[in-house]
Amino acid sequence: MKNKIVNPMVTAAEECLAEQLAAASTATIKKKLNNLAQVCRDIVGDSSRSLSIAEVARDYKKRFPQNPLSEQTIRNQRPGGNPYLTLVRAWHAAAAALQVPPISARQNDGRILAESDLHKIKDQVLRHQVTQLFAQNRSLHNRLNLLKNVLGKEKIRVADTANRQITSGAEGLVLTGAELDSIRDFVDPKKMKAKHLKQSISDGVTTVDGHAVADPGFMSALIKIVKSYEFPEH
Repeated sequence: MKNKIVNPMVTAAEECLAEQLAAASTATIKKKLNNLAQVCRDIVGDSSRSLSIAEVARDYKKRFPQNPLSEQTIRNQRPGGNPYLTLVRAWHAAAAALQVPPISARQNDGRILAESDLHKIKDQVLRHQVTQLFAQNRSLHNRLNLLKNVLGKEKIRVADTANRQITSGAEGLVLTGAELDSIRDFVDPKKMKAKHLKQSISDGVTTVDGHAVADPGFMSALIKIVKSYEFPEH
């Protein structure tokens, strides 16, 4: 990346790197963190690319084969926190901030705070925490969109199969029996195994060899949809 990007969220991502380096227990982890940050910087600096964990993992593998860092390692949820995931989330927030137009060009959408306003938070620790909150919120939003795309629906309603009250909405958006069965089949452990897939510990979906194909929480969302059709008998 030839030109250094100046943006409060980029600054926050660099501060995040410094924090993770300070907390790293080995020189190997520090090396991988620096490599990972460089990959993220270059992706963020290229307006034609979109930063994602999969994209970062692919670039990292090409550029730093001598210090391997798999996509699954980046995604892993750890009790004490995953420094690689934390760093990528910080850069993801930075990438999103660079895509936000100036405040004068935006319409008031009711938000209390915009990502580009974070530079007003003087406390570095608080600014970093809010940055992580923005990144997590965006991640949840992306998961919701992914679920909508998989189901091909904008709103999921419970079918009125026993003269029970249903939620309001367009009649054409009720899941059919076949659609519901397809979701049940997908979350069935035996059928997932037959497709060489499995549920991860974070409720995502991976191949049997560990390659992530759906983000954390995807499986639990599908299971909740199936359970929403299991009405209690009266």
